[in-house]
Amino acid sequence: MGPANKGIFFNLAKSISSRLRYNNKISNNSSFPGSRFIPRRLQHVYANRDEKLLLRRRRLDGNTNTNEGKNVSYFSILGTDNNGSHFSLEKNYCLANHRFDMQSMRSRIVGSCNGIICLNDDYQLGNIVLWNPLTDELKYLPPTSIDLPAKAPYILFGHSVFGFDPRSDDYKVLRFVENGMLSNYRTENHFEVYSLKNDSWKQIINPVKFRYPCRDPLEISSFTLNGSCYWETDNRILCFDFADEVFSYLPLPPIQEKSQIEEDIERCLVGIDGSTLGLIVRPHRSERNFCLWVWESKEWCWSKVDSFKVRDGVRVLLGLFGGDKCFFGGWLNELMLFDLTTRELKTLDIEDHFPWATSLVPFVESTVSIKGHSNERINDLWSNRD
Repeated sequence: MGPANKGIFFNLAKSISSRLRYNNKISNNSSFPGSRFIPRRLQHVYANRDEKLLLRRRRLDGNTNTNEGKNVSYFSILGTDNNGSHFSLEKNYCLANHRFDMQSMRSRIVGSCNGIICLNDDYQLGNIVLWNPLTDELKYLPPTSIDLPAKAPYILFGHSVFGFDPRSDDYKVLRFVENGMLSNYRTENHFEVYSLKNDSWKQIINPVKFRYPCRDPLEISSFTLNGSCYWETDNRILCFDFADEVFSYLPLPPIQEKSQIEEDIERCLVGIDGSTLGLIVRPHRSERNFCLWVWESKEWCWSKVDSFKVRDGVRVLLGLFGGDKCFFGGWLNELMLFDLTTRELKTLDIEDHFPWATSLVPFVESTVSIKGHSNERINDLWSNRD
C-alpha cells in the first residue's frame, strides 16, 4: 500500500471512529428474535431459509474392535420441512479416502460459498483444499507465499477464511501466518490471500494494529458477509474486503460485568438476515447467558438487540438456521435444536461419534467448477507428512 493509499485509509478510519457510538438498549424487534453463541473452536454460520445446511460429522465405520474400524467424515445435507420444525439428513457426501480424518483430528471446514467448501488441516501444516461435493471436484491450494526466515524454527498457519470476490468473479482464501522465533519469544505475523483465478498466494500488508488472540486458531471467530470477511481479535474486529484486498476494523461492543480474563470471554461473529453483521457474546464461559449485538452500518454503532439463556445439557453451539433455529452439540454427542422464538430445546435423532469435529455451514448444491481434478484423492494432501 502506497503512502497516498495509507493516508486515505487512515483518514477514513479516523472519520469512522469519530462517528462511533454505542446503544445498550434491549430491543423487542421481531426481526431480531435472538440469536446464537458459537464457541470459537467450531465453525459458526447463518443460513437463509432458502439454503440448506451442510453438517460435517465423524463416525466410526466398520468393526471398531479390529483394524477395520475407520474414523470417517460425512458431509450431510440437513433439510427441514415447510414450517421449519423438523430437521433430518437428506444426503451424505464423503471424501473418497478416509485417511483425511485419521491423520488430522483438527481438520475443519473453513467456509462454504456457491456450493464450494474450503477445508484445512492442522494449523502446523497449512494444507487447504477446495471441494465441490456435488461434482466431487477437488482442488489443492499451492504452498504458502511466506518465506520462512532462517532463524525461525517453525511456521504456524493460523485462522483462515473463505469468500467470494464479486468484482472479479473469483474465490479467495485469506490466511494468517506466524513465523516463530523461539529464542527470544518473538514472532513475525503475516497475512496472505489466495486467488483461485491466479491459483497463487500473495502477501497482504495489514496497516491495522491488533492483538491476535492468544489461543487455538480453531477457536477464533470469523464470518464472511457481502464480499467481506470479519475476524475476531482481542481488541477489535478486523475487516477484509475481498475485492479491494484492504483491511479496516470495527470496535468491539462494550460489555458490562464481563470476565477480567480475555480468554474467558466468548465472542462469535454471525450474520442477520443475510446482510447485517452480528456478534454473539457470552461474558463468562461458565455461564449460560448470551446476548446479541448488531452493527448499525448507517449509524456506525453497535446495538444490543436481544439476550437469551440455554439450559444445561448443551455443550457447544454449532450454527443458526432461518434466523431463529440454533443447533447445539450435546454432552452425549447428540445434535440439539434450540428455537429462539419459543425458547424450546429438543434433541434430534442425529449422532456424532466425535463431537469436537462437528461443524455446520450454509450450503447450496451447484456445479461450479473449481478447476480441480476430480480423480485426485485426499491422501495426496498428506504425502508430505511421513
